[in-house]
Amino acid sequence: MVWLLFVTAVVAAIIYMVRFYRLKAALKKAAGELAAIEENPEDNRILLLAFPDKELEELLKAFNRYVLLTRKERICYQNREKALRAQIENISHDLRTPLTAIIGYLELLDTDKLSAEDVAAVERVSKKAKNLQGLIGNFYDLSRLEMNDYHLCMEKLDIVHFAKEASLLFYQELEKKKISVRFDAPENPLYLLADTGAMERIFNNMLQNALRYAESSLYIGVLEKKDKIHIVFENDTSTLKPEDVSHLFERFYVQEKSRTSQSTGLGLTISKLLAKAMGGNAEAGLEGGRLQIRYVFDRL
Repeated sequence: MVWLLFVTAVVAAIIYMVRFYRLKAALKKAAGELAAIEENPEDNRILLLAFPDKELEELLKAFNRYVLLTRKERICYQNREKALRAQIENISHDLRTPLTAIIGYLELLDTDKLSAEDVAAVERVSKKAKNLQGLIGNFYDLSRLEMNDYHLCMEKLDIVHFAKEASLLFYQELEKKKISVRFDAPENPLYLLADTGAMERIFNNMLQNALRYAESSLYIGVLEKKDKIHIVFENDTSTLKPEDVSHLFERFYVQEKSRTSQSTGLGLTISKLLAKAMGGNAEAGLEGGRLQIRYVFDRL
């Protein structure tokens, strides 16, 4: 009798152990499937239980309801974003033509026959019109970049020579604002694959950003680190806070104290998207009162 009870207990223990390990394996597999769904939410997948268990099946059903709801909300969000970008692109395109005509007519005005006051007024209107033209262009480019509809012509580019030439274009303006510039780059060429126009846009955005917000100094570095090329823009600042840094690349982000009303918060967003479109990336950091924005590309 004792032996029978012992054997029964051993058999029951073995059954429970087998069941435990099978349930553990099933949960591990379900966790893997959940991770795969999280990584590729667009895939029409649900969680499945490899080993039948009523309680766990109810748990996975609840998870699946959540997955389906999340997927539905994500699809709705993506559709709204796509429609918004398309509308921005269409509106920007529709505004560019008449605005270009307005700027053209302003340039054709014979200012010799106007009073000094009228000339000043025309100049103000022309400046505002060109600012608006630039803003509309930013909206248009932003929508195209986010919809992966921005055409790039990738070619071999000596970034050292390019950085020197691009920086020299802003030298007088930086000197006028008493911003000292330190340029750091190797003597030898460094090559990467890039679209020249997109790279010009990045440098222009960064140098205009320095003109607006740098207080006294600007560092521009082209550095080689293993198989990567780092393009660094660093300036001093007393108004930017650490919590602002994580938002700098967000659309329309404007930091209240360090940015003026003339800024739209699109420059850094577009620069990062252009860098990504060329296979690179951008990151920002703040340390010791100095803002550093770094672009990283693969070296050829």
